[in-house]
Amino acid sequence: MSTNLIAYLSERYYGQKKEPTGIGPFITLSRETGCNATTLASELVKTFRKKEQHWHFVNKEILDKSAEKLHLDRHKLEHEFLFSKSNTMDDIIKAMSLRYFKNDKKIRDTISDIIRYEAQKGHAIIVGRAGVISTEGIPNGLNIRLVAPLNWRIKWLSQQKMMGEKEAENYILENDRKREFFRQQFSEKDISKIYFDLVINMATFSHKEAIRIILDTMEMKGIL
Repeated sequence: MSTNLIAYLSERYYGQKKEPTGIGPFITLSRETGCNATTLASELVKTFRKKEQHWHFVNKEILDKSAEKLHLDRHKLEHEFLFSKSNTMDDIIKAMSLRYFKNDKKIRDTISDIIRYEAQKGHAIIVGRAGVISTEGIPNGLNIRLVAPLNWRIKWLSQQKMMGEKEAENYILENDRKREFFRQQFSEKDISKIYFDLVINMATFSHKEAIRIILDTMEMKGIL
C-alpha cells in the first residue's frame, strides 16, 4: 500500500465537503482471478502519462479509506463483512459484533461514496470493488471486464506464483467466490446480468494489445 496514495485519497475525499464539479473521465476494471487487472491498470497509467494525462489507479486503498472513515479495522471490514460466507458460530458472532456498531448499509454506502468521488473527480482507474455498480449513472466512464478460461488462468497463476496447478485452481475458485460475494453486497444481479462496455479475453490478447483496445474504445466514445 502506498503511503503517498493514501495521503492523496485523504486529501481528495476529506479535504473537500462539496461534491466534485468535474465528471470523469474514469475507468472501472472488473476481473476474474488470474487476469491481473492491477498490472494492466499500472501500465495504462504509464501510457496516459506518456500522453501527459495524469491518471492514477485505486484498488485496496478504497477499503483502507472506507475502514478509516468508519473507524474500523480494515481486515475486519474485508474478511468478516465483505468476504465472509461462513456459517460457523465463531464467524457469526464476529460478524454480529461488527454490525452492532456499523450496519451493512453504512459500510456499503461509504465504499460507494469513495468510489463515486474518485470517478467524478476523474482520471481514475478503479480496480474491482464493484466499481461498475457504484459508478452507475456517472457519464464519461468506461466499464471493462477482464475474463479468461479457467485452464488459462490456472496455468498463468501457477507460473506467476510458483504453485502447483491444483493449488492455483483452488486459489482462483476461492477468490472468484469472494469477489462474487463482495459484488452481491452492492447488487443482487448476477454478473451475467451486469452489462460492461467492454469485455476482453486476456487469454487471446496481451496487455499491450488490451491497452490499445481500451485506448481506441475511449477515443471512439469521446472519453479521451
